[in-house]
Amino acid sequence: MDEKKNVNASTENQETDRKEDLVEEPFADTAGKARRLLSKRWVYPAIYLGAAALIIGLMYIKSQMGAAPTTGGSVEEGTTAATGQAAQEWVWPATSDVKTSVSMGFFPDKGSASQQAAALVFYDNAYYPHQGIDIKASGGQAFDVVAAAPGKVTAVDNNPLYGKTIEVQVAGGYTVRYESLSQTNVKVGDMVQAGQVIGRSGTCEFEAGQGNHLFFQVLKDGAPVDPQTLVSPSAATSAASAMAPSGSNPR
Repeated sequence: MDEKKNVNASTENQETDRKEDLVEEPFADTAGKARRLLSKRWVYPAIYLGAAALIIGLMYIKSQMGAAPTTGGSVEEGTTAATGQAAQEWVWPATSDVKTSVSMGFFPDKGSASQQAAALVFYDNAYYPHQGIDIKASGGQAFDVVAAAPGKVTAVDNNPLYGKTIEVQVAGGYTVRYESLSQTNVKVGDMVQAGQVIGRSGTCEFEAGQGNHLFFQVLKDGAPVDPQTLVSPSAATSAASAMAPSGSNPR
């Protein structure tokens, strides 16, 4: 009787083991296939590329949902796309009744050695890169200085090193400085127009060797730029049209 029970128990155990094998075989086969698949060189790059494509696609959809509609119209010449205002007007900062020219140019960071050497200021036993242009009249005579662009006067100073100076804030992120002046005709807060007389050329200690001249500097977002990319002597204003308008407050 006991032997019969043992035989039945052994038979049941064998059947249970076969069932477990039948259950485990599909999983084992699947795991093996997965391991073989992942062992291929191209699998991981493909996964990464697929994930990247998905992320980029989601970012594109999000950007399109948040993008502002466009009109499809073109911006007319002479206006800026950002503001729609007329393009900035720039004129030569000296009247045309006296012939003026550049006596020292802007220091070119990427210029040749000779170009850079010609734009160095020697002062107090040291050399300094010229961050603007010097404008002189023929014969070294004094001349009227005019605003190169319309804007608001933000500073008027009498600097012991640079002479009398005027600073004007101009639209588009520009700051314009007029230095080495002997006379200033504006005060802080004045609005000036392009071609309006704002002062008179003079001398300064920093560039004593230049004699009577105007140091003209333009900064774009705080960084000096070559003024000759914006103005040229051909854009000089006549003395008659450069007269300060009535109602101005000369200083």
